[in-house]
Amino acid sequence: MRTLTKQILRKLKLPRPDSHKGENGQLLIIAGSRHYHGSLLFAVRAASRIVDKIHVLTSVENKEVVQKLRVKTAAFIPSYDLKHALSLVDCVLIGPGMGTERRTKKLVESVLRSGKRVVLDADALNVLDAKLLKLLGPQHIVTPHQGEFRRAFGLAPTWQNVKKVADTYHCTVVLKGKIDVISSPQFGMAFNKTGNQGMTKGGTGDVLAGLIASFYCKNGAYISAAAGIFVNGLAGDVLFSKGGPFYNAEDLVEQIPKTLWKAIK
Repeated sequence: MRTLTKQILRKLKLPRPDSHKGENGQLLIIAGSRHYHGSLLFAVRAASRIVDKIHVLTSVENKEVVQKLRVKTAAFIPSYDLKHALSLVDCVLIGPGMGTERRTKKLVESVLRSGKRVVLDADALNVLDAKLLKLLGPQHIVTPHQGEFRRAFGLAPTWQNVKKVADTYHCTVVLKGKIDVISSPQFGMAFNKTGNQGMTKGGTGDVLAGLIASFYCKNGAYISAAAGIFVNGLAGDVLFSKGGPFYNAEDLVEQIPKTLWKAIK
């Protein structure tokens, strides 16, 4: 079975020297709720290192958090009109910190029907039912951990079932774990062995989701997902080499661009 190496990072499309603002990706992040704020923050901070523009659709209760984020991280555009936001962006990340309320399911359905490239993470996976599963296709990346995989697909989280889900729904699947498993109908299956126990901290999954979605703005589904899990874990390994498992999602966000650039060069 294949294991991912840094060669996957060299397949990523990089910004051209003569590129202009907006040409290197626009991402819509649908995340957060009245209960969860940090997930949105980590996804935005990770993605802001990669794409040119980030549009954010969040709950009314998160407006204050959105305003604070505008000050603390790269510029992004708060959006309250899903249809308009979808017309502007290359890719959508939906799910982190949204909760499993009725609103989440409606937004997931709208996004899946939009024809856009979509990364489904966290609660976007937790609301999947038989109707929504039928909407999955080649434009979609799903990024469950083991519990989410079991709930969404009714199968044990094994590499065999990761392949089965990818082939059944014609999408790209990333099963997160000690060893990540990725599979797509076109590129087959591979394992990712970067990462360590320090990455069990809250927020690291949101960082990964933001990273994969930002890559997916200008790259194919498999390359985006594979590069995302590899560099996310590799950055964690760099942090581990400096201070063991005692780092957090904030540290990971800061380390990723340094690790990515070094690996690409």
